[in-house]
Amino acid sequence: MTLIKLNIGCAEKAKEGYINIDVRETNVTNVVCDAWDIHKHFAESSVDEIYTRHMIEHLDPNEGREAVKSWYKVLKPGGLVHIICPDLMFHCMQFLGMAQSNKPDQKDHAMAGFYGWRDESRGGSREDAHRWGYTGESLHELLASHGFINIIRNFDGPDTDIWHLNMMARPAK
Repeated sequence: MTLIKLNIGCAEKAKEGYINIDVRETNVTNVVCDAWDIHKHFAESSVDEIYTRHMIEHLDPNEGREAVKSWYKVLKPGGLVHIICPDLMFHCMQFLGMAQSNKPDQKDHAMAGFYGWRDESRGGSREDAHRWGYTGESLHELLASHGFINIIRNFDGPDTDIWHLNMMARPAK
């Protein structure tokens, strides 16, 4: 049996073994759609895993809620949602000089956590603007309010630097 795994917000980075999805058509996109319209492209309870890395912060709060609602619909019982995004609490503390990353300019890194790396000199673009931010608590609340359980912050593996929120949860189905 083949697992159905979605990489939502893939941009130009394909994730092997996943169906790569983005709002923009790129060289690696398998499905072009909005993050909140996943349920229009996949049957209810048909998806084993949803992975999204640094995408949810590009949605406004209403779009974020609708996306999580859509993801819940398509996940199978026992499925997994894996969300990685900037940790807004870390970046607030970083901006105030109370926390540090390994980046050379702490204030620039903090501002990028708030607003995204928008300047072309860093490989960004205007479309890379962040429209919302999450703390561990607010992302937990968002997931729980849409029926997710076993919500944990992952501290092992890639993208577990202190400035990343790396959260996983399962639908209560």
